[in-house]
Amino acid sequence: MTPATAAQDSKSLKLHSENGMLNHLAVGLQTGLGGFGVDVAMPLHRIVTVRAGIVGNAMGDIKFKAINTATNITQMQLVEDDAIKQAKMTDKVELAIKPRFWNAFIMAEVHPFPTPFYFAAGLFAGNRTFLHFRNTNDGALQPLYDANQKVEDYNQLYHTNYPPVGLKFGDYVFTADENYNIDVKMRTWAVKPYLGIGFGQSMARHHRLSFAVDAGLMFWGSPQFVLNNGKKIKSSSKESGITHFISWFSAYPMIQLRLAYKIF
Repeated sequence: MTPATAAQDSKSLKLHSENGMLNHLAVGLQTGLGGFGVDVAMPLHRIVTVRAGIVGNAMGDIKFKAINTATNITQMQLVEDDAIKQAKMTDKVELAIKPRFWNAFIMAEVHPFPTPFYFAAGLFAGNRTFLHFRNTNDGALQPLYDANQKVEDYNQLYHTNYPPVGLKFGDYVFTADENYNIDVKMRTWAVKPYLGIGFGQSMARHHRLSFAVDAGLMFWGSPQFVLNNGKKIKSSSKESGITHFISWFSAYPMIQLRLAYKIF
């Protein structure tokens, strides 16, 4: 056996050796409901592999027309006010939803059976903003801001409880800020536990390339809509529509496809 052949055989034995404490390294690419990501994986034990990386999305804006709630005002004193009249003249406003959600993660995979099936648990940590809502015509919502201020003053003066003036999103009303914009974020926990299952290999046993599918839940708390000044937006209803949906949407479903390359 030549020295070159011996070296090649030794390298092959190391590549295909049984997983042990940090004796292999793989890099991977992934895509799915959690977005696109990159990671590295190393074994801690024969049946335990640890992965760490970053995953997220930065898709293009999603635009839609939102209803102006000033058109619902019928109270006579308010209807005759100039600010309310101007707000009623504002047509539907275009809002853009900006998906911007990035997280670093660390995850352990446990392979208890001699099959590609495994359990996974870990933590995601990063951006709290899942969705960002903003009007596409910057600084154009002064009529809505002035009308909402008028309604707030009226409620304080006469001890009434008329709803705010703004743009309707399900059971929520997004009000304009002092810069005459809608600037609302759908926020979650910064640190998010994960539990899931998978099928495949993050660390190939006999080849360089491996493929795996993960499916699980990222627990992020009940999402909240928050204005840019930090004030939480309350829903107009607790039993229907988006409010009812968000009340149980405390975990984000994750399905990820991963392709990995074993370096050593």
